[in-house]
Amino acid sequence: MNKKDLVTIFILVATELIGFGLIIPILPQISKQFSSSGLWIGCLLSSYSFAQFIAAPILGQLSDHYGRKPILILSKLGTIASYILLANASTYFWLLASRLLDGFTGGNIAVARAYLSDITDKEHRSKAMAIIGVAFGTGFIIGPAIGGICYKLANNFSIAGYIGALLSFFSLLITQLALKEPSKKLKATPVQSTDSQAKLSGSSIIILCVSFIGMIIFSGFETSFSVYTEHKFGFNESQNSLMFFMIGIAAFIIQGSFTKISISPIQKAITIGLGAIGVGLILTNIIKAPIPSLASLGFLLFGISILNTHLPAELSSLSKQKGLILGTYESVSSMARILGPLLIFTTLFKKLSIIYVVLGVFALISCVIFLFIQYMLDQNMSEKT
Repeated sequence: MNKKDLVTIFILVATELIGFGLIIPILPQISKQFSSSGLWIGCLLSSYSFAQFIAAPILGQLSDHYGRKPILILSKLGTIASYILLANASTYFWLLASRLLDGFTGGNIAVARAYLSDITDKEHRSKAMAIIGVAFGTGFIIGPAIGGICYKLANNFSIAGYIGALLSFFSLLITQLALKEPSKKLKATPVQSTDSQAKLSGSSIIILCVSFIGMIIFSGFETSFSVYTEHKFGFNESQNSLMFFMIGIAAFIIQGSFTKISISPIQKAITIGLGAIGVGLILTNIIKAPIPSLASLGFLLFGISILNTHLPAELSSLSKQKGLILGTYESVSSMARILGPLLIFTTLFKKLSIIYVVLGVFALISCVIFLFIQYMLDQNMSEKT
């Protein structure tokens, strides 16, 4: 693996995630400024993912045909334009338009995963995919911090938007100058048989379903947590920005250390991931004191890091069209990020005292169901042999 390529991919994804995190810590203020209900806030947070749901498989497949680098550059141009639009948004609908534009050109995460898959073998792929997770953690640190501080300074999104545009322009220059098109992309490995193809399809469906469940839960948590902490602890936007900054540091450390360890088979990684997510959410909700409650999020961050590292790494080994399959993975994740905020802000928005107990129980039940399905599949396989 070329370290220069890994650093470039890291910067590219991190600057993308900064934009998603800009508005998270100031949701209560957005609601008051635009007199928005829980439904409209949910729509705002889901808009990026809705656009990405449509665009990610298309951009991923285009990268299979035309190369990873041109699509990465195209997506960054869209991100820059969306930040400029965000900086000048004076109404709710202009703010919404900026998120949609960023989402429609936001296939760079799927293409970045495909790029990493191109330049690594299966043994080292999960370690390379951890770079994406570290970039998520970095974006989760910087994005909310910029959003909270800049909003407090200007009482609008102008400064934050222009800073995001400058960071993305910096990322675009690095991508253009430092990133080389991977040669492995052109060397497709043919699928050997119809039976093998069927097995790959079944494995892919399981991975995509688990990703869908995990991302619904995490996106529901991520987009509601600033409102939850305001309700439970009385946090303002500055305190929420600091909180997200600390959470981002924790995610950065967890993703950069524990999740580099290879966990196989993939069923074990899935079980650990969903179990840790469930435990973390329940503990966070039932513990009353702020510091112990927030510390319990370590389980959640560990669980989602496991899933985000090992699921795409495994999935990329199941198809010769890596851009398309990883674009589908991002599309499924995007649909989950649409449903997560909408479900939270339209059903549990007025029941904040139990919100994460419900999500945690859902994660644990999903884990048990997965174990049962896996047990039945193993039994079926043993009977055939």
